[in-house]
Amino acid sequence: MKYRIANLSDLEPILQMKNEVKERIQKENLPIWLGDYPLDSMIEEDIQNGYGRVIEDLNTIVGYACFHPAEEEYPQELFQKKPLQSFGRVMVRNGYVGKHYGSFLVKSMIDEAKSMHLEGMGIAVDACNIKAVRLYEKHGFKKEGSYQFPYAYLDMYGLYFK
Repeated sequence: MKYRIANLSDLEPILQMKNEVKERIQKENLPIWLGDYPLDSMIEEDIQNGYGRVIEDLNTIVGYACFHPAEEEYPQELFQKKPLQSFGRVMVRNGYVGKHYGSFLVKSMIDEAKSMHLEGMGIAVDACNIKAVRLYEKHGFKKEGSYQFPYAYLDMYGLYFK
């Protein structure tokens, strides 16, 4: 497995993976990623801004996340400390779920954030997304509260390094 910054040549395989993941989410009856979210343009913008991260296995992109400063995604200062790094739009290609790719992606982002000498990381997650909540808690994230965003009511989780 390899963790790296995404580039624009990765856009098509990432968008294909996103569509697969959205189908899986719908089949699992999870009320997340509703409508057009995440927009293709959001993912393209993630990559253009240097925030896209991918996991590759045997030259196949099997995971993606947006890795960005928390204040860009959550201007409400929802976390206990700052500066923080955050991540979102986490996805693992169908056929690779349950094989620790998501865990490797989260761990790699934590390691990258630590190397940036930040206070920690923050993430917002829908409480019904039990697999994601378990994954984040496994890596040490703790629930700090909840917040009503215009698009969803989400739980806020923080992981602090210092």
